[in-house]
Amino acid sequence: MTTTSAADRAPLTYGQLSVWRVMTDWPLDRWPETYLSTVVPVPPDCPLATVTKALHTLCARHESLRTRFVERQQHVMPVADGVDVAVVERPGATPAEAEAAGRERCGQPFDRAEEFARRFTVVTDGGRPAYAVIVVDHIVADGYGLARLRAEAAALMGADDPDGRRQLDETPARPVDLARLQRSAAQRPRREAALGHWRDLLRTLPQELFPVPDEAGHHPGRIEAVLRSPGARTGLGAAARRLGVPPQTVLLALTSLATAAVTGTEQVVHTLQSSNRFTAPWRTIVSSMNQYVPLALKPGAAPFARYVRRVHGAALKAYRLGTYDIDTVTGLVLTERGIVLGFDHFFNFMAHDVPGDPQGLGGGTRRIETTRPYRQIGPRLDVKVRGGPEMPLVVRADPGLLPRTGLHALLAWYDDELHRLATDGAATTDGLLDRCRSAVCPGAER
Repeated sequence: MTTTSAADRAPLTYGQLSVWRVMTDWPLDRWPETYLSTVVPVPPDCPLATVTKALHTLCARHESLRTRFVERQQHVMPVADGVDVAVVERPGATPAEAEAAGRERCGQPFDRAEEFARRFTVVTDGGRPAYAVIVVDHIVADGYGLARLRAEAAALMGADDPDGRRQLDETPARPVDLARLQRSAAQRPRREAALGHWRDLLRTLPQELFPVPDEAGHHPGRIEAVLRSPGARTGLGAAARRLGVPPQTVLLALTSLATAAVTGTEQVVHTLQSSNRFTAPWRTIVSSMNQYVPLALKPGAAPFARYVRRVHGAALKAYRLGTYDIDTVTGLVLTERGIVLGFDHFFNFMAHDVPGDPQGLGGGTRRIETTRPYRQIGPRLDVKVRGGPEMPLVVRADPGLLPRTGLHALLAWYDDELHRLATDGAATTDGLLDRCRSAVCPGAER
């Protein structure tokens, strides 16, 4: 790990800058809704001192946990002698209740320039540490970074966490090094290619379709539901293997059809999240690597097998061009279209454990549950796919776009189609789209 005797200053990385700019005009009292949180069970007989030491070690290893963020700059502070940890007694708390207790301490927005944008809380049961809760501003870590913090914390507290033990043997990459690289002369061709991609999008896409104005996501009020289906997970793995594309691409293609049905448009523009972290040394970094990446798709009438391959190629190109200076792009959009850049129709796939060689189809009963989203602002349609045996597929929506009955029907459609696509080699985009319209918008003209 690296320590400094004074603040190490560098520009913001492009990912950090994107978080900063995207949230700039959101109502300040809504910022805490966007914070990320995770719960780490404390092993039995692990004392509070060991939990505190584990959290201090995280701060020493990962500079984003001891960074202050000032306009377009990150100031990495030296490793302190200790770390602030709140202790909250919650007898018999569940993990969800412990997480809620940790988030209660973040009701007021972090002052990024004056404090570290994270909170540590230890939830006790009868005085014994039961959970450690980590809450971070999105500028500190993305979902992958938070998962790393969770695994490392578990291992440091003595839990049997092989990923955490392996990660503790690695030296984490530094956000300040990434920021300097991104702005270096060596990266100029990559910066120019990304800006050229945005110019192409503005030249070829209708103004009413792209981009959406930034204010579109500022109005509070979102509903959310989740599909849990082991059978859908198995079906997705089988479909991906049969079609010769990753599981992510199959679900992205389905989501483009769902979005077309919900919005009533023939062409859609999705927002993907490109982290570009999966190359050495950046796979070890804890920071906000994500940037919003627009992906334009026009399904048309075609065999689904052909369409999904087209989606795969288009998504790969979008991801490759997904590292950019958002201030430069925002200026381009303002000049070309006269609006402040916004994003909508999000798709984020994190179920990287979908088996590539599923054994048998079906299995398990699907459950569709109404959940309450932390975030009540942001995109009007947001699809997130999580890992695990039930592959939770979460959809958050503006009820003005998709009412609750339509939301549940949409999740049932996902489940039905993933089961069908496991074996149906004759599936077509128009057939899938018609079934989605019938489910989500019954009685609508097709």
